[in-house]
Parts: sequence; C-alpha cells; structure tokens
Amino acid sequence: MGYFSASPCCGPFRLFGAQHLGALGATALGVAGTIALGRRQEAAGRRRTRAVVVASLWGQEIAYHAWKARHGMWRTKDMLPLHLCSVLVWAGGINLIRPTRLGDDLTWYWGLAGAPQALLTPDLAEFGDRHFRFHQFFISHGFLLSIPLWQVLVEGRRPTAGGGVRAYGMLLAQAGLAHLVNRRLGSNYMFVTRKPDTASLLDKLPAWPGYIPYLMAMAAAVFAAEYAPFAVADALRERRPRRRG
Repeated sequence: MGYFSASPCCGPFRLFGAQHLGALGATALGVAGTIALGRRQEAAGRRRTRAVVVASLWGQEIAYHAWKARHGMWRTKDMLPLHLCSVLVWAGGINLIRPTRLGDDLTWYWGLAGAPQALLTPDLAEFGDRHFRFHQFFISHGFLLSIPLWQVLVEGRRPTAGGGVRAYGMLLAQAGLAHLVNRRLGSNYMFVTRKPDTASLLDKLPAWPGYIPYLMAMAAAVFAAEYAPFAVADALRERRPRRRG
C-alpha cells in the first residue's frame, strides 16, 4: 500500500478532522495567493498564470483518470463528466483561455455553488491525507474555486442577473441529463437519483425524490446570493449623489 495504491493507507479520512481542516486552510491560501498574484500582474503575466492554472487543472484530472484506469476502477457509472465539478474542469479551463459570456455565467454560478460544497463534504471514502486521491481532490476543487474568482477579481468580468437565470436553466437541463444517464447506467451523477453514499447535506433532507424540490430551491437561493453583492453595489452606486460640474 502506498501513495498511488488502489486502497486507502495511513489512516482514513474524517469529515472535519484535522487533515480535512488543514486541507481546507491550504486550499484557501492557494486560492487567495493565485488571485493576489493575478491582481499584481500585467497582461502578459496574467496570460502565463492562466496557462499554468489550466495546465494544472487538466493535468490533475487526467492523472485521476489514469489512476482509476491503472487499478481497474474506471467505470462509466463513475467517471463521465456529468457532475457539475467534472463539467467545470473542462468548461472552466476553456473559459479561462477563451472567455465567453455563457462561460462566465457557468463558472461563476456553478463553480461557487459546487466547489465549496464539495470541499466541505468531500467524496473521498476512506482516502486520507497521505494518498494521491486526497491531494488530487483538494487541488482540483481549489482550482475550480479560483477560476470564477479570477474572472471577477482579476479580469473584472462581473456576473449578471440574466446570467444567473441562464445558469439555473442549464443546471436543470444538466440535472435532467444526469438523471437519464443514471437510470441507464445505475450511476448517481449530480446525486439526482439517490443520496450520495458518503456524508452530505442531503442526509438532512427527505428520501428521493422528496429532496429534489429542496435542491432546486437551494440552488436558486445560492445563485441569488452569488449575485447579491453586485446588486447591492449597483444600488449603492445609484444612490450616490452625482457631482455637479
């Protein structure tokens, strides 16, 4: 048993244990450092940093798939890019290189809704902090959190209310697609067919399908909260008295 073994080693993962809290702290520092670096750089420097982020994000995802395949654990019911964070690994990287309005909508609203929740309730089974899977998980989701913050705090591409509506509509469409695939493969992408096997916020909600309306309402509330700071800033700006010439 070792760092890249198929089985957990050197102690299991514990939700909100010391290793989890340490990883959250390290991830927060990494995200903050990336944003701080970008804000100090000129255009050429930001291009290089974006390239490093995308290469690292895609590289760790490829390494994860390779690790699964090496140990005979790669299955279509687990590894298709249908979870929100899996979609954002590729879509977020593309948008960081070639930004579009739709890409900004998805990376902001989906990314800030999905990545923090995943970091707080990691789907790590028993893999602890001396295993590849542990580090790969936090590195991946740290980058997924960095991308929307970069596009707003470094590049100045702020989200819009209409973008939130589009992102919510696409979220429902993605959930519908995931459920169809789940019924076909016996998978549980986006956890819309049953609750996850590991501890999560869904444990407090009714059994399937009773928790689906709750998820829809929670997603709408989170998207609204993600736009709220910009709506408040706009309202305050409008209330400021205009200077007389």
